[in-house]
Amino acid sequence: MHELSLARDLLAAIERNLDRPGLRVVRVNLSVGSASGVASDSLRFAFRALAEGTCANGAELAIATVPARCRCANCGTVFDFGGMIGHCPVCAQLGGELVSGNEMLLQAIEVTDV
Repeated sequence: MHELSLARDLLAAIERNLDRPGLRVVRVNLSVGSASGVASDSLRFAFRALAEGTCANGAELAIATVPARCRCANCGTVFDFGGMIGHCPVCAQLGGELVSGNEMLLQAIEVTDV
């Protein structure tokens, strides 16, 4: 379950980005690629468990899914695909270079005063 280590790293990033003590995190916005292998429900569970007793205790973890996109090695077409590998819709070539969909990005941290 690598989501536990991802949640730990996410909490560390949140703490590094808070500009002053006395803030409480109410929402964290993430973008997670559909080809990243991250299970959103598992990440939410791990985050909730690790956030207990921290400035992010009770914070909502909002996850937006970024579609996997591939660039065809044969014709250069960029296309979305749903599985782990896709066929180019123009030339039917299998696979190519993954250009997005394997990322996990911290987009925003919403806070309030305690």
